[in-house]
Amino acid sequence: MNKLSKRIIILFFTIVTLGFIGLFVIDKAANSRINNIGVISTVPNFSLINFDGKEITSSILNDKITIVNFMFTQCEDACIVMSENLSLLQERFSQSNDIQFLSITTDPEFDSKEVLSDYNKKYSNKNNWFFLRGDLIDIINLSEKGFFLSAKLLPAGHSTRFILVDQNNQIRKYYEGTVDANIYELQSDIVTLINQM
Repeated sequence: MNKLSKRIIILFFTIVTLGFIGLFVIDKAANSRINNIGVISTVPNFSLINFDGKEITSSILNDKITIVNFMFTQCEDACIVMSENLSLLQERFSQSNDIQFLSITTDPEFDSKEVLSDYNKKYSNKNNWFFLRGDLIDIINLSEKGFFLSAKLLPAGHSTRFILVDQNNQIRKYYEGTVDANIYELQSDIVTLINQM
């Protein structure tokens, strides 16, 4: 075997080895991305009423990936965009039984069960999206102490962030609910969490 043949063989095995190392590093990075986010906190116990009149407690979070947001139906700007984005995510993950959505009104005085039911019909096409109401003080506490989001001057002063909660009731990350790039990031993180279930 001449020197040129040896060099070609060595080069070939070097390229193959580097390729395998590169694939391994990419796979590890993809699988660890959501883990590197860390856990912000555990969602506290809560009890709210769904648009259909059923009591919804924090146990609904068990073994599901949940996207949570705060909104109110008379909101004419950010809430519409957020609801449209959640509707888009609901459609994209319509084949998965591991995803659910919780939208909590910051205007329970106006947002009766009937109003929330109409809102549900407008944006949701599956039974995995809950539109919840409760006592305003409880909602403020849940927003500020449970999800660490501002709840000043409600109803309009609510946060426009989406909260990603994993299947262990742990808050993993926040996303601006009105920004397309954040919605794509959220979608990617949901896929990662599904793959880890």
